[in-house]
Amino acid sequence: MASGDIHEGGCLCGAMRFHAEQDHSRTATHCFCRMCRKANGGTFVTWVAHTAESFAFTSGTPSMFHSSDLAERSFCGTCGGAMTFQAVGDPKGPPQVIWITLGSMDRPGDITPTHHIFTDDKPAWLQVDDELPRFPSQLPWLRTQDELARHTVPDTSYDDPQTGQLGNGDSFEGGCLCGALRYCATVGETPPTGHCHCGMCRKATGATLFSWIEIAAENFAFTRGEPRTFSSSHLAQRNFCETCGCQIAFRFSSDTEDGNESYWVTLGSADQPGLFAPTHQIFIRDRLPWLRLAGELREWPGQLSWAPSDDSLSSP
Repeated sequence: MASGDIHEGGCLCGAMRFHAEQDHSRTATHCFCRMCRKANGGTFVTWVAHTAESFAFTSGTPSMFHSSDLAERSFCGTCGGAMTFQAVGDPKGPPQVIWITLGSMDRPGDITPTHHIFTDDKPAWLQVDDELPRFPSQLPWLRTQDELARHTVPDTSYDDPQTGQLGNGDSFEGGCLCGALRYCATVGETPPTGHCHCGMCRKATGATLFSWIEIAAENFAFTRGEPRTFSSSHLAQRNFCETCGCQIAFRFSSDTEDGNESYWVTLGSADQPGLFAPTHQIFIRDRLPWLRLAGELREWPGQLSWAPSDDSLSSP
């Protein structure tokens, strides 16, 4: 698509809609930083530059979260879908640009990614198979702004292992970006872990890729705060932070085929995502045309064969 094209998008529930004109730079960066993972629960976010003067919400009023004194993020207060990131209060920043999450756009396949940023924060198991330029931190021409930012919530550093996988009975912790929600989970024997490419998960998180681990309901508990919930189907209930928008998990009800309740916990919300080793890719039929993951991953055109059917997940 040519520079200056108008893009439309919104959240999963439809309460929020927007339109904007793509910035002349056509910058679209895959961001692997911990803050973006914790802000929406996705595996990584692709930020697409649009002109701030052209951007407008055409439906609804977003919830806002200031992730630093120089940046604010918007999300839907009903379903949690992340939509924008914009520099505020910094004369050295690019106030004329607003960054839109690719996952919230109606036609994400029309966008051509241009860079990888914050690759030093990327889990070792996540290998995007492309030849785009890679930067260990922020884009060089935006790095000054990033270094000046004072995070609203301290950006806690965890000793994230580069390889490894949790075993039966091992526990892990996680939470949202603002810290209002914290959880603890215990894995079972050979728990399913994987990546989801479906459009619903993109709209729910704003992320380009959604990765998860399945945890039995009795082995998952919130240790701080109470999540806001959104029923994206008659079987699935998504849990997110009402303050910062992070998607923590979605819960399958006992009406599933095997009669068991479980949480699919977002790896982006985990404190140490490097502990996990995804083994599956689901909804390959909805995968973005340029997104290829390296490694030996079992692929499913739709849902896992033993999980709730595709129709049950896509029905409101």
